[in-house]
This record gives sequence, C-alpha cells and structure tokens, in this order.
Amino acid sequence: MVKALVVEGEADIRHLLVDQLKDKGFQVRKGDSTVVALQRVKEERPDVIFVDIVMPVMNGLLFVSELKEDAETFDIPAVLVTAIGLSGVIPKARELGIKHILTKPWEMESLDLMIDRALVPRDRQWDIPVV
Repeated sequence: MVKALVVEGEADIRHLLVDQLKDKGFQVRKGDSTVVALQRVKEERPDVIFVDIVMPVMNGLLFVSELKEDAETFDIPAVLVTAIGLSGVIPKARELGIKHILTKPWEMESLDLMIDRALVPRDRQWDIPVV
C-alpha cells in the first residue's frame, strides 16, 4: 500500500485530498503544520508528500527544501498544492527539483496525473509523456 502524507493548512481542502487519496487505496496521514510534518516524514517515510505552499511558520517550498537537504528524506517525491499564481512558484520549485504542482481547485484527472508522475521511479521518469 502506498503511503502518502498530506500537509495542508485548510481543513476542508485537507479532508478532501485525504478522502480522494484513500479512495485510491492510499494509506494517508495528514497534518496542518509543516514543522510537525518534518518529524513525521523522518519517522514514517511516506512514498509521496502533498504539501500546500502557503503554510504558517514554514511555507511548503521551505519544507521541501528542508527535506532535500536531509539524507534520509531527499528522495521522497513532493507534490506542491497551491491556489496562488504559478509564475513565482515554478522557478523556485524547479530549483528544488520539484516536478509536480497541483493547482486548487483540481479535477480528479489532475490528481491522478500527479500521483502517477510522482510515483514513477527516478530512473524511469524520462518515460513520462508531456501532456
């Protein structure tokens, strides 16, 4: 079973994403704090992390940056979740090696695509078609 961690500040969005992932057979843990989530990632080693960009204390980009700097967590794929404009987000996301951004509100097909792309092994990512 694929393990996912959802880190989202808005309770309604968090519950929606958790429910959709559970419907797809994921084992899902959730949280509303990136600071707490950093420790949870180290303890539980999820297969994929969905994190909102706009979070209190530590935003989603800084959260992913912290993961990338840690030898235990650098290889866990992260999907950024955002409702803000992408023009300022994409350059920073690329700099961090983030390839997956899910925009709010999303369609189920977009979520499916993000899941498929995020879970492709690194050595096979070149096989992903551009859509």
